[in-house]
Amino acid sequence: MQTQQWQAAADAVALIESWRRIPAPLSWMLHARLQLQGLQANWGLLAELAWLAPQRLERVVQQTAEPILQALVRQFEARFEEAGDADDLAWFPAWVLTERPALAPALTQAQASRHTQPEQAMRIMIELLGLERQGRQREVLAHRKTLRGLNGALYAAYMATR
Repeated sequence: MQTQQWQAAADAVALIESWRRIPAPLSWMLHARLQLQGLQANWGLLAELAWLAPQRLERVVQQTAEPILQALVRQFEARFEEAGDADDLAWFPAWVLTERPALAPALTQAQASRHTQPEQAMRIMIELLGLERQGRQREVLAHRKTLRGLNGALYAAYMATR
C-alpha cells in the first residue's frame, strides 16, 4: 500500500470507539502505524496488542517489514522457555526488556489494559530497571521476587542478563 492508504487506514480505525480495547482494530492500527511511523514509535501499541490478542500480534509481525521486530520475536521464541504457541507472545513486551532495556521509555507508552500477568510483568520490569539504575537494592530484591512469582521463565531470562 502507498503511504496515503496506510494513513487512511489509521484514520478509519481512529473513528472506531474504543479501538484500543478491540483486538481487530488495534491490530489494524498497529500495522498501519508501523508502516507510517516505524517500530520505535509504536512499542506501546505493540504491548497492548500482545496482552489483548497475542495471536493477532503474531500475524502483524509476519506481515510487517520490520526486521528488528521479526528478529526479536525469533529470539523470544528461541530463548523464552515457555514460548510454544502464539499466546506466549503476551510475555514478549516484558521479555524484550531483558534483551533491550533501553526500550523501557517506549514501552511505558502502553495504556493500561486488563492487568494480566504479562502486563504486570512488563510494568514490574520497567520499575526494576529504574530501581537498578538508582541503586535501590532492597526494592530491586522485592521486585525480583514479584517477577519470579509472575513468571519463572521471564525471571530466568532477566537474571541471565545480570
